[in-house]
Amino acid sequence: MDPIIELDQVSYTYENAAHPALQQVSLTVAAHQWVAIVGLNGSGKSTLAQILDGLLPIDTGTIKIGGQPLTTDNLWQMRQQIGMIFQNPDHQFVGATVEDDVAFGLENQGMPRDQMQQRVHWALEQVKMTAFAHKAPQTLSGGQKQRVAIAGVIALQPRIIIMDESTSMLDPTGREDILRIMQDLQQQLQITILSITHSMAEIVQADQIVILQAGQIIKTGTVEQIFSNLRNLTELGLQPPFTQQLQADLRAAGVPVTAQYHNKSRLIRELCQLRLKM
Repeated sequence: MDPIIELDQVSYTYENAAHPALQQVSLTVAAHQWVAIVGLNGSGKSTLAQILDGLLPIDTGTIKIGGQPLTTDNLWQMRQQIGMIFQNPDHQFVGATVEDDVAFGLENQGMPRDQMQQRVHWALEQVKMTAFAHKAPQTLSGGQKQRVAIAGVIALQPRIIIMDESTSMLDPTGREDILRIMQDLQQQLQITILSITHSMAEIVQADQIVILQAGQIIKTGTVEQIFSNLRNLTELGLQPPFTQQLQADLRAAGVPVTAQYHNKSRLIRELCQLRLKM
């Protein structure tokens, strides 16, 4: 599969900072993948998201989006291929109503009104928020606000969506709802998703995991590869998901759980099958 994002030796240092926020980062992301960027606070995750969206100019290195180098000359054109969902949806609202907010980006692109109304309705339909179209965003719950933020992004039909800690302010139910919506959208629209997170429990649906530490990529791999050594994760200050830790504890106690990675539902099924055999 062709790469849609390519970073080669990218570095960035904030003004007056003692150390670079990103140090010679090289990364390739294939089109239509879900990639989780993981690390502790200060590891460079959000900086990486901002340089990809063109919000921060890199000091050294090159960035390619869809095979095209990202430059100051084509920044606006490239940014139209990328949508960003932030941690706090309140920071993204500009419209008096939900539908006004979703339409904002389309208005900036000069889309004809009839087409714009259809696109807004479609986007709200994808996140199950059509019933709230005429509500003020400020009256919504946290999860509903984040759904509206997602609708505003997908209405623009980007090729890449960056989720910058987008579920960190939600309760567990709200977090699961948003991740399920994003997973459905990824499959339906064939988009590439970069999920910036510090929660290991959120990366289980990723095709590729990238671990950052002090501005450098120290490990990449699939879910199975990353979770194969829980000790390494603990040494990095990252807490493995409960299901993976439970599997390791069960195997240590002599329970014959398979070595492959399981999400919660798969693990429950296997434990039930083991119980029936006892």
